[in-house]
Amino acid sequence: MDSAIICPAALGRCSRTSGGMSQYRLYLHHELRYPESVVEEAFAWSKKFYGLKEEDRASAAHPPGSMIYRGYSKLGHEVVQAIEGEKFEGVPDITESYGIGSDENPEQPNVWVEESVLPGFRDFALNFHAECWKASEIILRALALGLGLPSEDSLLKFHSDIENELSYRHYPPISEEKVRNGEVDRLGAHTDFDSFTLLFQDSLGGLTVKHPRTGKWIGAPPIEGAVVMNIGDALERWSNDYLTSTLHRVHLPPLEDSYDMEGKQRMTKPRFSIPYFVTPKGDTVLERLDIPVASGKEQKYKTIDYSELCRQKSEGVFQN
Repeated sequence: MDSAIICPAALGRCSRTSGGMSQYRLYLHHELRYPESVVEEAFAWSKKFYGLKEEDRASAAHPPGSMIYRGYSKLGHEVVQAIEGEKFEGVPDITESYGIGSDENPEQPNVWVEESVLPGFRDFALNFHAECWKASEIILRALALGLGLPSEDSLLKFHSDIENELSYRHYPPISEEKVRNGEVDRLGAHTDFDSFTLLFQDSLGGLTVKHPRTGKWIGAPPIEGAVVMNIGDALERWSNDYLTSTLHRVHLPPLEDSYDMEGKQRMTKPRFSIPYFVTPKGDTVLERLDIPVASGKEQKYKTIDYSELCRQKSEGVFQN
């Protein structure tokens, strides 16, 4: 994938359409940067990690506090309804995650399982993280040009690979009836804090996004050879809502073959996804950028440092 392959103007228009007008998500073909075999290997490693004994996963536990996005978060540790408040209080999310980033970021230190427990995982995860960043650099440049910003580095200069997070997420089997009754959920409605997220999905589905006008939830089904791109809060603020952050959740999968029967209960099959969060540097000031196509609109957001935005939105997400 290079700058010539992504048409900047088209990406700018598609991101607006996907983020705020009709489809609400954008699919990018990933074969040009990540061969399908690499993505398959990433999911294979995720399954190996979640196949470990609980005590081995816990050896790489998420550190205390809401401003660290590294390590293993067990079931019930992460509460995303604290972000948006869309769900009834007390409805648990049935998901677990393991976040990693660059080993060069002392403020977000990685927490690894021992090499003897999962040999080869660390090397692969760091290499995959680096490849995701290479693609993201191209997207940031294309977005800047598509939005009419002064140079292709107008957005890229606020970003660095050491800030970004690669998260291996697992959604264990769950009762369809309990989800429909609102007793539990898989991952509650939320927006991402970042500039944008690249989301790799398995084949089971369940990701939905909310239509901002009708309030209806629309499916974002997995497409072979594609990665979903969700606009995040930072880009929404920079663009003054020209690009809008994607409110999304993980709910029930739509396909019959995504379920198993356990006695008389219909249970979802285990689901895996791998989001890559493209994050501004912590000291980046989020203020309205001069976007020609969005000129004339009243400023909607107060200027804020990205680290402060994260602090405000992260508080209460990770439960001790």
